[in-house]
Amino acid sequence: MARISYYRCSSDTQSIEAQRAALGGQFDREFSDEGVSGATLAADRPGFAKLLSFIRDGDSLHLYALDRLGRDALDVQATVRKLLEMGVTIDVRGLGVNGGAKVGHSAA
Repeated sequence: MARISYYRCSSDTQSIEAQRAALGGQFDREFSDEGVSGATLAADRPGFAKLLSFIRDGDSLHLYALDRLGRDALDVQATVRKLLEMGVTIDVRGLGVNGGAKVGHSAA
């Protein structure tokens, strides 16, 4: 079970360092897209595409905020569903209390 982080910033004048500092954890692997708009579908971003080929069942993906996955609600929803179907837990710092809200699928 790997702890994986993903960072994205939209312009070349921004940096992912603020997101990295805010997550503040030790991660087994980090992926990022710098200077890539959230309007670009998640799977079409180079860093996120690498993440998708790396991440496995039982891994956890850590994000600073849900909007780091994308600007389009349908793309974000499709991406979250895909990750959940892969057995990935998503930990979003920008949601909930105590540092994040975890999203996973339950055996029902």
